[in-house]
Amino acid sequence: MENEKVYVTVLHDSLQRKVGLLKQILTLATHQKELLEEKRVDMDRFDASVEQEMNLLQGMQELDQGFENLYGQIGTALKDKKYQYQSQILEMQEAIREISRLGMEIQGLEQQNKQRFQKYLLEQRQEIKRFKMNNKTANTYHQNMSDQHRQWQSYFLDEKK
Repeated sequence: MENEKVYVTVLHDSLQRKVGLLKQILTLATHQKELLEEKRVDMDRFDASVEQEMNLLQGMQELDQGFENLYGQIGTALKDKKYQYQSQILEMQEAIREISRLGMEIQGLEQQNKQRFQKYLLEQRQEIKRFKMNNKTANTYHQNMSDQHRQWQSYFLDEKK
């Protein structure tokens, strides 16, 4: 009986921590959106933000595994004594709804960020291509101009007769 209360509390706390992690991930995804909307994207800041997000996702996976393991142990007892733990169950259901809402919001934002990042990469590739083309054109021009003058030719014309 006492263990069940502890397990229910741990399940509840686990869900609350997951909500907190999802809110942090949402904040990071919003920050990434702002970075990708800038005229000149700071890739160092963007990479750091993605790294932070990966760490949070790893923490969330660990929480999920712990939750599933614990729920596997106590799930049937919770169902049998649902009236005894009704307030905690209602709070957990609300946390699960919040987790779902945050997950959907993050998923939409991540999809938008993916499209923005692909657009950014395309623009960078085009810029590199233009740079290479301009560089090639300039080199060809300089080579042609240097071939126009031979050492035995004079640069100046003598117009006196």
